[in-house]
Amino acid sequence: MRIEHVPVPNQKQAIIKIEGLIRPLSLLHVTDCHMNETDLKDGEEAFAESMRLYGFDALATRNHFDDALRYANDKSFDCVALTGDVVNGATTGNLEHLEGRLKRLAMPYLYTPGNHDWEYPHQSWGERTRAVQYPKFDRITGGQPAYRAIALQGVNLVAIDNSTYQITEEQLAFFRERLAEGLPTLLFSHIPIYVPSLLPEVVKIWGSPIMMAAEGWDEKLRKEWMVEKTTAATRAFYELLLNNPYDNFVGVFCGHVHFGHASPFGRGSCQYVTEPGFAGGYRVIHLLPATSP
Repeated sequence: MRIEHVPVPNQKQAIIKIEGLIRPLSLLHVTDCHMNETDLKDGEEAFAESMRLYGFDALATRNHFDDALRYANDKSFDCVALTGDVVNGATTGNLEHLEGRLKRLAMPYLYTPGNHDWEYPHQSWGERTRAVQYPKFDRITGGQPAYRAIALQGVNLVAIDNSTYQITEEQLAFFRERLAEGLPTLLFSHIPIYVPSLLPEVVKIWGSPIMMAAEGWDEKLRKEWMVEKTTAATRAFYELLLNNPYDNFVGVFCGHVHFGHASPFGRGSCQYVTEPGFAGGYRVIHLLPATSP
């Protein structure tokens, strides 16, 4: 399958030409809005802790998110993809606000959680907390926060939650099956995969290689970030992306690091890191039929 990533002048768009595409498609990618609409429904202690830890402008983040959804409806995009950290914490107020806003969309959406979506006041960050909070995201993820796919006009849009920097065997099997269907496939996740060209800027800003399957971790910093060593399933997933065995893997669309970037990798794929929603960031993804060479 011939796939061409067309150079663009900024990080607000991506233009990708795909052989055999039925018709042009336009998607809106939104990530890292970091809204906090926590209220007293979860109790005074949870409210106070949520506010104490929140470092963003609550009004600005709300307005940027509303602007993005309004833009999606105005432009009649085919789908909206949201790749995590849209809210800060799985509190009742946050989930009610998020669900209410997403109901305004006039098109399907794909949602995968980030590491801040499922955190909760006074609960330790990690797999245990994620497992407890996961069911709260059922209504906006089709009942499966860990992985989901939407087939849209002959294109597979796949969401995989990698918000702990790891992939499970079940997620790996699901993604393999989607690739084997032979459709052009786009992956939406929160955390970028390790790509060498992305490393310098990530380390410059964050002091550590906060990417999935990253090399070069300082063990002390790894513990501070609570990032476990790459599991076998995560490594296999990473290699699957690099190897692109069916020649139909278009690329990764993600966030997490709070800046925009585009990096070719593997066999004809590209990773698009989208600017954060809390600063008004978004990316319009234009998928176009490739003309004969």
